[in-house]
Amino acid sequence: MKTEELILIAVAINLVIGVLAVFVPRIRARRSTDTRSTAVRISGTAATGMPHDGNGNGARPRSAADDARAPWFPARTASPEVLAPPTDPATGLDLGAAWARWLTEEDARVQRFHRPATIVLVELSGLDRLADRLGEDAAGRLIPPIAMTMRRNARATDHLARLSATRFGALLTETDEIRAINYIERVRSACDVWLEAGAVMLRLSIGWAEISPDRPADVALPEAERRLYEERQRTFALLARQRDEPEVEAGGLQPARA
Repeated sequence: MKTEELILIAVAINLVIGVLAVFVPRIRARRSTDTRSTAVRISGTAATGMPHDGNGNGARPRSAADDARAPWFPARTASPEVLAPPTDPATGLDLGAAWARWLTEEDARVQRFHRPATIVLVELSGLDRLADRLGEDAAGRLIPPIAMTMRRNARATDHLARLSATRFGALLTETDEIRAINYIERVRSACDVWLEAGAVMLRLSIGWAEISPDRPADVALPEAERRLYEERQRTFALLARQRDEPEVEAGGLQPARA
């Protein structure tokens, strides 16, 4: 073989090697990309039920057929803006805002299903005067036991709230007035026992009214207030006689005369 032929063969071989050196890495890179895209498409479909497009660039819109084959519902998470309603720090009971919402919701339920509910208002009569004599801290110690007694005698479905410094509310669901009176007397008797044991000259005043289809909440609540006022008057008269003091108005007892 002539020298010129050998040189041509060597040049041709070098050209082939150069072409292979350029194109083989590109072919390998293309195959690797295709493999990764297929893996992403398969894993995405298995994990979420939402198929990816051919390039692994995200999910395509789901059709009704997709939903029928593999329904997918995003998990619900609590919004950080939705906060629990505030509670009374002394008793752990809810406050007036929750009470108003319960009345509205329960009134709608009563009107729809014709099932009874009863509003109960509980007030510790004479606490203001006790606070003037012994201080607010000493008088405030009587509040948590009342809340505890009301909660202990209530059911899990009942709603309790502290409505003011001396007043509590109980919304007794699925309860007519007769059954509500049983709850009222249990609470009253339990509180009277420990008030008398502590020689505290205070008593509970309680008003109540049933919510019914014929008496909605906006009518029952004033009725409960009226009964509370009347019992408060009787309670102050009783405390006045026990203290040998004159009978006074519902705003409080007058100081004892010298």
